[in-house]
Amino acid sequence: MYPAPFLPFFLLDSIPMIILTDNITFAQRCIPQSDNWQDCKISELRPAEATLARELFKSSSIMKTEVSAGEHWDYLFAMESAAQSQFDMLARLAVSDVELPDRTLCCAEYGDEFHGFKSRSWEACRGNIHLSALIKPERKISGAAVGFIIAAVIAALQTVETFDLQGDVPGIKWVNDILVRGAKVGGVLARLQTQGSNIESAVVGIGLNVEQKPAVERDAYVPEVAALSDFSSDPDTCRHADAFPILIDSLGAHLQDLCQGNFNGLLDLYRQHSLILGRVVTICEDTREPGSQVIAQGLVESIGPSLELYIKGQEKPVSKGRLILLN
Repeated sequence: MYPAPFLPFFLLDSIPMIILTDNITFAQRCIPQSDNWQDCKISELRPAEATLARELFKSSSIMKTEVSAGEHWDYLFAMESAAQSQFDMLARLAVSDVELPDRTLCCAEYGDEFHGFKSRSWEACRGNIHLSALIKPERKISGAAVGFIIAAVIAALQTVETFDLQGDVPGIKWVNDILVRGAKVGGVLARLQTQGSNIESAVVGIGLNVEQKPAVERDAYVPEVAALSDFSSDPDTCRHADAFPILIDSLGAHLQDLCQGNFNGLLDLYRQHSLILGRVVTICEDTREPGSQVIAQGLVESIGPSLELYIKGQEKPVSKGRLILLN
């Protein structure tokens, strides 16, 4: 049984969600109850839907269905292979003059040019989650500068918590990584479009290693990478099909909380699940060059409302850089 706030959306009061895909098998791993598929020509879609479909799908003819979903999402574009980062594509279109559908999810089974924070390379493997989401709040949102990162990383963490990892507990490594037993299993991205003090749109990306450990270059900042299946006594119980519905419902709930002014509650959750509070860290300049200069080192005493770190013995908080856990 899943924890109460994060029941899969098909067990909740539902609204219809439109699913568009070029691979029904993959789409059904995302939304297990999806059926009644129909052929669909992109030219027959509504303009906002068609704009996104043309960017995402290689064919002019795809499959479409409508399912009862949770309260948070109106569209899911599920594609087998992505030739580009869906996060980058949504972020680019969000600042253009084209209309995009609100409350939209995009996901790919695998693909090219996917990346993590600051465009660091990330391999997109079958069986893992590669999710991007677009919402259009069109309002002022307290804490928005870091709030979307916080909402996404908590959603990813709480999804991981629903799996039996034989006693291992996930946590958040500053700023946006999910670790289990010191190994990175996921990370998040966010990009905002603003108009004055209003958040016109927000694009959130979540990568979560469920079934496969990707090949990623390791260093002092990311010394180990893993998949959830690596920690389970039965890897068959850690499946994309189990994680995906929980993740999108949790993400939708936390984005709704943020947009309704509950930034402080989300910040408290972030602090509660932090792996660095009370630990000694080194923070270096965020550069790809070897031998990056050390910005600060010491015991992390607290995390501020902008996710700045207050380190014992440092006069000023640290708000940027890459972090190495020392103990």
